Amino acid sequence: TPGLFAVGGLVIFVMGGLTGVMVAMVPFDWQAHDSYFIVAHLHYVLIGGMVFPMFAAIYYWLPMSSVRPLSERMGKWIFWLMFAGHNIAFMPMHLTGLMGMPRRVYTYLPGRGWDLPNFISTIGAFLFGLAVLLWVIDMIRNFRPFGPREAGNIHNGPGLEWLPSGYYSVRSVPVVKSLYPLWEQKGLAKEVQEGRWFLPGAARGERQTLVTSPLNAEPQYVLRLPRPSPWHVFSAVFTAGFFLILTIQAYAVAVVSGVLAIYCIMRWCWFLDAPHNRKTTDIGAGIRVPNYVSGPSSHGWWAMVIVLIVGGMVCLLAGFSYVFLWSRRPDLWQASPEMASLMLHLGALALAGLCAVAGPRVLRRAGRGAETLATALLVVSAVAAAAAVGLELRAWWFAGLKPDATSQGAAVFALLGWAGAFSAIGALMGLYILLRRAFRRLSADRPSTVDLISLFMTYTAGQAAMVLLLIRLFPGGGS
Repeated sequence: TPGLFAVGGLVIFVMGGLTGVMVAMVPFDWQAHDSYFIVAHLHYVLIGGMVFPMFAAIYYWLPMSSVRPLSERMGKWIFWLMFAGHNIAFMPMHLTGLMGMPRRVYTYLPGRGWDLPNFISTIGAFLFGLAVLLWVIDMIRNFRPFGPREAGNIHNGPGLEWLPSGYYSVRSVPVVKSLYPLWEQKGLAKEVQEGRWFLPGAARGERQTLVTSPLNAEPQYVLRLPRPSPWHVFSAVFTAGFFLILTIQAYAVAVVSGVLAIYCIMRWCWFLDAPHNRKTTDIGAGIRVPNYVSGPSSHGWWAMVIVLIVGGMVCLLAGFSYVFLWSRRPDLWQASPEMASLMLHLGALALAGLCAVAGPRVLRRAGRGAETLATALLVVSAVAAAAAVGLELRAWWFAGLKPDATSQGAAVFALLGWAGAFSAIGALMGLYILLRRAFRRLSADRPSTVDLISLFMTYTAGQAAMVLLLIRLFPGGGS
């Protein structure tokens, strides 16, 4: 069944790709645009690229978390009903689109020749719905997430995900020598279960795993995993609620959901970067690795770097939009505010950057009060960055530029809004580290929190400075 869904999804996706090539041709798209041909194309791409692979994954990996696997016999019925239903429903839509039926309509006048293909599409839609109903019945009959043990590797899969595990990870961490370890390393699952490999049973009785080098998988340090907590779930719910509620313009409720999301995220992070009783752990074979690392050696540092790279790419694209819009109509570009305010704002950003860079260095200084001084520097950095972006927004607003009036206003306020979002997150980080210092959860022995906030604030100050220089000094700004 998983193979059927995987191959079927690939076939449907390729068919959607072929029609995508067709609508990429301007003369053809001129005829097919906003017709049912586009509806058919989108559904072939989305259902083939997402829905069928999702069902393949469900049927393949569900035995990992269920006492009983789903029914193979019913799964085949579900696949063929879904595959046939999809094609019967959406294949005729190509024809109705070429016959002139526009998308986003639910009724039409008689005598246009659309009745028969739409009737066929309706039959296909019911077949697809029947397939989903059968899958729901299959889940109700067989999905049992609670029990003495899961169904296990019923498909004889070769991957490490099928190693026996407890509540959070494997009994020991093996050395993998193949792309198909469970096929080629005979007895590996039993050896892992018996704790014959590295970090058997998590030596300190905590949820731990090994972080290794990216190329040779050499053990670098022991990573302590977070304990079970509901806070990340609440964070996701309230974050989703914030954005979804904004779509219905219930702004007060959205703000409440956003505040709750921030609180839950901070509570979730509160238990991270906790102290260790020992500096190293014997992971087996006489190898001892540290329990804590910081800076470029840590996974958190690189995660932050990747986030900032993505943020930089978004800012770069927004900057390109600004330049492109100016190139279309430079004669309509409004002059920037007075230069004296720019120097003040850049000075505040320079202060923010210098304080952010100094924070980790001060923390690592052996001496009393290093934690307090490092915290103060990062708080000053957050306040200075937020003040600089806020004052820049104010300067453009009082200069008469409005985001909904001109393309320049839209571009300038989009760039400042992006910089402001980072400054707002930096302000929350300043509050977070202030609370950690107040509750004595900050230490020179555990500098990761300070390192990551410093890295974020350094980038935030630099990004904001580049935005200000672009919108103030680019030839469009003063013409």
